[in-house]
Amino acid sequence: MPADQSGRLQVADWIADPLNPLTARVAVNRIWQKLFGFGIVHSVDYFGTRGDSPTHPELLDRLAADFVRDGWSQKRLIRRLALSRAYRMGTAHDATAAAKDPDNLLLWRMNRRRLDAEAIRDGILLVSGRLIDSSGGPSLPLEYEENTGGLTGNVNPPSFALRKFRAEQEFERTVYLPIVRAKPQAGPAQLREVFDFTQPATFAGMRSQTVVPTQSLYLLNDGLLRARAADTARLVLTAAAERDSRLEQLWLRVLNRPIRPDEIAAAAAFLDRLPPLLAGSEQLELDVWVELCHGLLSTNEFLHEL
Repeated sequence: MPADQSGRLQVADWIADPLNPLTARVAVNRIWQKLFGFGIVHSVDYFGTRGDSPTHPELLDRLAADFVRDGWSQKRLIRRLALSRAYRMGTAHDATAAAKDPDNLLLWRMNRRRLDAEAIRDGILLVSGRLIDSSGGPSLPLEYEENTGGLTGNVNPPSFALRKFRAEQEFERTVYLPIVRAKPQAGPAQLREVFDFTQPATFAGMRSQTVVPTQSLYLLNDGLLRARAADTARLVLTAAAERDSRLEQLWLRVLNRPIRPDEIAAAAAFLDRLPPLLAGSEQLELDVWVELCHGLLSTNEFLHEL
């Protein structure tokens, strides 16, 4: 190493050297994990001796070699994986395959995965027609005096504490919302706190995916779900006059598929049972449909990749 250099260039050259297979393997494994739900090496953060062994070592080496040969192009790698038969498998259950490979290590089906917290919130805003189509702008609302301190000329330096959001941030994509490090997320970003959002200060190549009662209680009671269910109900009531047409519109909007005959019957029965329970409502028809929309926004089919 030259005496007038820090050595960082040499370390970078060593890390990216085609003769060093570890870097390419780790990169390929992380991209695989993003697409398939788990890595070829399940311990994506640790390739050491105490980490997991690769389920398909020859495949990992082949993909790593192709990755380097293609100039470390993530786009080419993602294209190759997305066009593969393994990625295009459905999530349907096969009893024979499950008996032989219960952990799906041989990829006889696609794993069912819950959406990330950001995708859940953005999806709720999208189907309700409230998502703002913008690039977000500055995430920190510095223009509000409530969020700043130390500006009065005293001995304390200027400081920032997020106490008030902009009104439009309630409807912006989650990626544009500010992140309060080491503190529970609040305001429009509260859903991130409930659905396993990883703090940027922590080390995590793969997010946790918990299933806890807090999540169900949040979906049942939080104001975000109730407000966006009401927005969705208004869109459906405006779009059609007949009940069956409204149900068709609702299923297409929320679940992105046609409604099945058995679901029409179940939804109609649900709508017929509610009016006596909401007899004191001043907007009975809307409230009945709000309950149905709220239920759909809380279903596994909406919250998961199935």
